[in-house]
Amino acid sequence: MSALSRVRIGAIFLALIIFGGTVGYVVIEDVSWFDAFYMVIVTITTVGYAEVFDLSHVGRITTIALMLIGVGAAVYTFGAALEMALENLGDRRTVRMSRLIDNLSNHYIVCGFGKVGSATWEQIHGRTESVVVIETDPLLAEAARSAGALVIEGDATHNDVLESAGIMRARSLIACVRDDSDNLVIVLSAKSIQPDLLVISRATEPESIGKLRLAGADRIVSPQTVGARRIAALALDPSLARFVDLVVEGDLVELRIEQLALPERSALVGSTLRLSRIRELSGATILAIEEAHEGLRLNPDPDRVFTHGDVLVAIGTREHIDTLNAMLVGPSSKDR
Repeated sequence: MSALSRVRIGAIFLALIIFGGTVGYVVIEDVSWFDAFYMVIVTITTVGYAEVFDLSHVGRITTIALMLIGVGAAVYTFGAALEMALENLGDRRTVRMSRLIDNLSNHYIVCGFGKVGSATWEQIHGRTESVVVIETDPLLAEAARSAGALVIEGDATHNDVLESAGIMRARSLIACVRDDSDNLVIVLSAKSIQPDLLVISRATEPESIGKLRLAGADRIVSPQTVGARRIAALALDPSLARFVDLVVEGDLVELRIEQLALPERSALVGSTLRLSRIRELSGATILAIEEAHEGLRLNPDPDRVFTHGDVLVAIGTREHIDTLNAMLVGPSSKDR
C-alpha cells in the first residue's frame, strides 16, 4: 500500500473519530457543537488543556476511548503524511538529477561508489564535473550525493540503467564494482550498447583479467597488482619513488600525460623532433609517438620526420601541454 493510500485511510478514519466524538459529547453532555468539537481536538492532540466542560461518568469513558483510538489514528495519519512528503522530496530530487544527466555529453560514467569507485570519481571530478555515478547500494548512493556527485541509484548491469546514465553520449565508462562477475556483465552491456565507448574495468582476481578482455574491456586495472608494484618500487628504488611521489601526490608539481594528434596542416609536419625544439619552446617532453600503422614508439628518434596522423604522447604541466597544443595546430610553413 502506498503512502498516499495510507494517508487517505488515516484521514478518513480520523475524520470519523472526530465526528463521532463531537456527536457523542453533544448527546451525552448536552453541550454546544463547538465546545464538543473543541473537546475532541484537545483530547486527540493531547495538548493537556483543562476540560472545556464538566464530564459525567459516561463522558469520561468517551474521553478515554478518544485518547486510545484518536491518538493512534492521528499518529498513523501524520506518519503516513510524513513518509509521503519524504517520497515526494526524493522523487523531485531524482527528476532534477535526471535532467542534469540528460544535459551531459562526452562525460564519464563510474559504476560503483565503494573505495575504488569513490576515489576514481574524486580524481575525475577534480578535472571535470561531467561524471555520473551508478550505485545500487542506497547508503553508498547517498554518500555519493552528499559528496556532490550526479547519481543514478540502480544496477549498472542493466541496460536501462546504463542508458539513463547517458551511455550513448558518454566518453568513457569505468566498471569498478566489487564483484568481477558484475564488472564482466557491465562491460558486456556497455559494449553491446556503445561498441566504440572506451571501457575501463577493475579486476579483483587475476583470472578475471582474460575474461574482461574477451568481454571487450579496453583497459583493465587490478588494484592489488598496482599496489604490489608500487610497494616493490618503493623498496627497490627509493630515489625513483621520491620522484613518483612528487609527481603523483605533491602539491608543487602537477604533471600531465596527454595524447595530441598532429593536424594535417600543422607547423610540425615535415619537421623533426630535434628541429621542432618542442621541449625548448613549450617545456613539454615527448615520451612516445603513435604512428597510424606502426603503433606506439617509445623514446622516438630525434631525427624522425613528423607526418600527418602522428599522435604525440607528451608529459608536462598544464601550461606546457597547452603551449605544445598551440604549436601543433599552428599553420605549416606551406600556408604562410
